[in-house]
Amino acid sequence: MKKALVLFAVTLMVASVAYAQVHFEFHCTGSGNMVKDSPAVYAGAIDGGDLAIGTWAITVDDLAWPAAGNDAVRWDHIWVSYYIYDPGAQIWTGTFDNNDLYLEKTGVGSMQGTCDLTFQIIDMNGNGTVEPEECMDGLSGAVIIIQDGTGPYAELCGQGTYEGFYFRDCGVGSPAYMLDNVDFNMQLDLEDCAMATGASTWSAVKSLFE
Repeated sequence: MKKALVLFAVTLMVASVAYAQVHFEFHCTGSGNMVKDSPAVYAGAIDGGDLAIGTWAITVDDLAWPAAGNDAVRWDHIWVSYYIYDPGAQIWTGTFDNNDLYLEKTGVGSMQGTCDLTFQIIDMNGNGTVEPEECMDGLSGAVIIIQDGTGPYAELCGQGTYEGFYFRDCGVGSPAYMLDNVDFNMQLDLEDCAMATGASTWSAVKSLFE
């Protein structure tokens, strides 16, 4: 198994009116399996920091994928549809857009948004073929927090970053085929986005990134 750096960044357009800033930092662990599971959900615990004790989840849009149950067929679809190889950098990059993000501090409140995921796999021997030992490396993406919060987070929106690592087992025939175990720290810089001139909506915010 190899450790890989995870880096996520995003910028969200908000109203020009200035509001007080809120900064959250917290630690997450969990797992997900986009080959075996449908819906494909990455989820786990917020076990340290400002939102602990809590839970997080990222749901990948897999409605157009082959049904779970045949690992090889489903993985082939994911590979062909989402991964691009750069022979110069010797890296495969797979990007998954507009996934649903959920964050909750237990008994306090929750936030929802969207999350883009980008997996990178280094071709260590440069032969253009993924071997089982190469099927893990970098992960990056974008987190967008929007106005679908509850409790004290009801009017918050803004931007976030997170970084950490994942371990992936994607050897054919493995009991945990394509299981990603993740461990990362997230930071959110949010503000009160209640607008005097009109509320922002989920569809309006998501349309900025389509």
